[in-house]
Amino acid sequence: MSTINPTFSGEFQLAGWSESHNGGCKVTFWLADSSDLDAFRAMTVRKGNQSGHRLAAVLVEIGDDEKPVQPEPEKPKGGALAKLAALWCQESTFHEFLFEANSMDVVPDEAEAVSLIYLMCHITSRAELDNDAEAKRLFDERIRGPYSKYRAARGLS
Repeated sequence: MSTINPTFSGEFQLAGWSESHNGGCKVTFWLADSSDLDAFRAMTVRKGNQSGHRLAAVLVEIGDDEKPVQPEPEKPKGGALAKLAALWCQESTFHEFLFEANSMDVVPDEAEAVSLIYLMCHITSRAELDNDAEAKRLFDERIRGPYSKYRAARGLS
């Protein structure tokens, strides 16, 4: 098995990035020392002083503690179900439905309606309704279907 020697190995700092319709996407780095350019100079000399070499790279952000920084996972965004749940939580009819369906002592307000959806669907964010199949199933089974029947029984569309 042959060993591949890296063209460049070292630390550098992100200087900036840009994207344009005629220049494409570009990332610029500051190197620690001008001698770090030698590897790149040698590449362009071999190709007749032209740029455009293809390189593969693996980049890891380094924190002030000199350890790799773990990127924050992207939070799932809410879609149609999250928006629907948010709208319903503002409706007095939905509050009354929750009151009757859950044998509550008082009609809940918007914040209590949100909490009940979280509890009934085993979620911590309405965005999960669009991104978690089990949460969607529970929402449809425990809230959406029964609330649709509740509205229909009262002549509401």
